[in-house]
Amino acid sequence: MNDKGMKLVPLACLAGLWSVGALAAPVVVFERDIAYQPEALTVHVGDKVRVENKDPFDHKTRVQQQYADGRLGATIVAGHVDKPGASFTFTLDRPGTYEVRCLLHDGMSAVIRVVR
Repeated sequence: MNDKGMKLVPLACLAGLWSVGALAAPVVVFERDIAYQPEALTVHVGDKVRVENKDPFDHKTRVQQQYADGRLGATIVAGHVDKPGASFTFTLDRPGTYEVRCLLHDGMSAVIRVVR
């Protein structure tokens, strides 16, 4: 108990309540100069990815699983409208490769590899 009569819980007891990815700062991808920066990155399962629009115009981000043969699979983010100066965050919970694409600007894409 502390001096206010509150029961103190050891941190070791709380460790199982959060995953390491939940405590870590998000990995940041910038939308700048009609490109995702970086264009390729590797994160761990459960990591958060934050997309920040640094351009003076909208982007529309879609994130899809990408198979080794290039086919696209499950959609993680369907088409998030990214206003100038705004950001949004998503989490990738499965290992694999994911395509990040702007639906408004041809050729604006990135690849995220998710590992354990």
